[in-house]
Amino acid sequence: MADGYEVPDHVPMVDGRGMVSLPWAQLLSRWQRVTSSLTDSGTTAQRPTSALWIGRTFFDTTLGKPVWVKQVRPAVVWVDAAGTVA
Repeated sequence: MADGYEVPDHVPMVDGRGMVSLPWAQLLSRWQRVTSSLTDSGTTAQRPTSALWIGRTFFDTTLGKPVWVKQVRPAVVWVDAAGTVA
């Protein structure tokens, strides 16, 4: 998997024991983190500090609006829809 989000179509989804194979389990775990982040909300102090990527969204209940990660390194920068640091 080049970027960790490609479907591992070269590997069966279920192994011989009836368990989800490791490449599929890893992909599904990544997809779950991404999709659950679409509904994340909380106060400014509760913003996520891990599993961050540029474009990750969070509804900030302190500000009453969604914010997005603009930068991850060297420090995390969150912005609102107008691009203003939030």
